[in-house]
Amino acid sequence: MVVATALGEVLMAMPKRRYTYRILFAPATLGALAFLMRNEKDWPKIKQGLVLALLGDKGPSTYKKSRLGNAKVDRLAAHVLKQSGQPFEVRDFIPFGYDERQFNSPGIDLPMGCLMRTPNGEFAEYHTCADNLEFIKAASLADSLGKVLAIVDGFERDARYLNLSPKGEPRLGKRGLYQGLKKSWIPAEAEMALFWVLSYSDGAHSLLDIAERAQLPFGAIADAAQLMLEANLLKSLSEDSSERLGRMNP
Repeated sequence: MVVATALGEVLMAMPKRRYTYRILFAPATLGALAFLMRNEKDWPKIKQGLVLALLGDKGPSTYKKSRLGNAKVDRLAAHVLKQSGQPFEVRDFIPFGYDERQFNSPGIDLPMGCLMRTPNGEFAEYHTCADNLEFIKAASLADSLGKVLAIVDGFERDARYLNLSPKGEPRLGKRGLYQGLKKSWIPAEAEMALFWVLSYSDGAHSLLDIAERAQLPFGAIADAAQLMLEANLLKSLSEDSSERLGRMNP
């Protein structure tokens, strides 16, 4: 609930969003079922989702995939955890756990993953009086929020582009692209992101596709694409991507 509340504050402060977001606070199982029953007409509007649970302990991050396991939220969550440089685990869906099992029901089929740290029932304090505020760590909450924001950033900034200078590599230095690389990225990493984006901006690959193949942070790939879009080396092929959003930070 703490992470979801902080996420809402960040989303509300964003000057422009590509998508709308709904943050649902509800009792487990019955709350999700009641929400789904009362809003059945809106199911087609819900693209994907993420259940947030148990995000404050010191354990490594764990992501549980949606029922079909190949939704965009599954790919983004796995990519963010892999690029975090921290221990993590990605698990396949099982019909037990939290409200992801309600949203993923075959008659509803809304792709919902679940982001946790130590999963339910796998730490001694679970459902005991020891599962209290002393068990929750501020650093773990902040880290969890950062990972959720990185997943949202992927949804907001992912797009497909077309290389407008595809016959060999264009000169990047004279266009000031090297100087435009953000200091938040390792220089060699940011430079490689430029070449990866140029190489795979063929209209068929999204930025997430490129980030996964290059094994680079999605943000580095998206920043590189933004620089080359501004330098007229790329053409946007995705809806709402002509005005890209800045990188999200917790």
